[in-house]
Amino acid sequence: MPEDTAFIPPHSIEAEQAVLGAIFIDPGCLPEVTLILKKPQMFWRASHQHIYHAIQQLSAEGHEIDWVSVGEQVRKDGTIDECGGADALHTYLSDISHSVPSAYAAERYATIVRDRALMREIILRAGDIRSMALDETKTPGDVIEKLEQDVFDIAAQRFHGQTHTVQALIQQVMDQQAKMREWRLSHDGHALPGLSSGYSDLDAFTTGWKAGELIVIGARPGQGKTSLMLNLAENIALDVHNRREDGKGGVLVFSLEMTATELVQRVICSNAGVDLKKVKLGLYNREEEGELKEATQRLAQAAIFVDDSFTLNMSEIRSKARRMKERHDIECIFIDYLQLVKDNDRLDRHLQIGNISRGLKALARELDIPVITAAQLNRGVEQRSSREKRPMLSDLRESGSIEQDADQVLMIHKKESEEGLIDTNELAEVDLIVAKNRNGPTGDVEMLFRKRFTRFELRQSIPTNWASVPQG
Repeated sequence: MPEDTAFIPPHSIEAEQAVLGAIFIDPGCLPEVTLILKKPQMFWRASHQHIYHAIQQLSAEGHEIDWVSVGEQVRKDGTIDECGGADALHTYLSDISHSVPSAYAAERYATIVRDRALMREIILRAGDIRSMALDETKTPGDVIEKLEQDVFDIAAQRFHGQTHTVQALIQQVMDQQAKMREWRLSHDGHALPGLSSGYSDLDAFTTGWKAGELIVIGARPGQGKTSLMLNLAENIALDVHNRREDGKGGVLVFSLEMTATELVQRVICSNAGVDLKKVKLGLYNREEEGELKEATQRLAQAAIFVDDSFTLNMSEIRSKARRMKERHDIECIFIDYLQLVKDNDRLDRHLQIGNISRGLKALARELDIPVITAAQLNRGVEQRSSREKRPMLSDLRESGSIEQDADQVLMIHKKESEEGLIDTNELAEVDLIVAKNRNGPTGDVEMLFRKRFTRFELRQSIPTNWASVPQG
């Protein structure tokens, strides 16, 4: 950027000089400085960029760093003329190496330089966004996606990772363990460290769903995966309402197959225990009407946000989820279902699904909440004999990356009448198979599916002391 324009972007020549001078006084501060100033372009003055680049090169090659060596490195780089020539550069380097009393505040100086650089980056990208917005070939979605990506890119530059010693990590782990033990004791050993599904037998396997986890619920069409997801969303939302006093939290549901009104109607009927079909036809009686009103009042307290856009891609899901996290501090996201999410049509379908599953896992980690998505299973499940229809991880449709990216995979297996179990128009016995559990045991959760109410219940609930849950 030229320095002679009418508008001068944010910068601090004094802070830049102080950083370079501090490095000359004490090269030992360079590792901390380079964590903050990752690239020479963060300096405003071109000569400072060349000087800092020379310092980085000398450091990488293991050479001593002083103003004489830096001047020689700038000459080797062929940029000495841009720094005013050899004599001017040596005089300048000597001056700034004596202008800083100590290297004590090097990190502070570097932070000022970085912050000014980020402000310049914001101004530059804002201009790009303006140009995109004026381009008639661009859609609002294109501009918003670019804007959000720019914001997160710039925000990421404000933070830097650290390398930890194993001793420090051991201490952190011990502190976490002590806090978890104290937390369990304060809750009499019966609370969960993660979000409860509302089904104690399932929670015994998961110990609650944790931040950053991707949970996949797999089933063939008509097996109840949408109903199970809605039951879970309802349970979590009501639990959040009872647990939090700030009025925030709740769950966000992306429904790519059903409208928002259809979805809420199913949730109300499920909670009320009233036949969904009768409600749709207006055939419910006065008693059932009372049950529906009570269920409506209960659910009105729950923070359930529904997005029923039928055509969503990952960028749109990320954008909407980020806004809901910022505005309402949502605690969980549901997506019904994974194979309906759009991706680049030019890619093979299994590559598209892989991109989507990785995107959902990344979203869970970015927002620090669990993401739960339904997924279709292959038709091969139905083509197997009755005794072999129990679904497996390999039945996940179109991509093995779903299995790889998921922290947990749950599969719905409806037992058939020929096995001697209940399977009527009213009720079905179901095994909810915990087929993958990255941080715990696997196994089956025995459930009943009440078809008329689209509600899953535990077949035989058992009280659980979470402090004694076996770990896999």
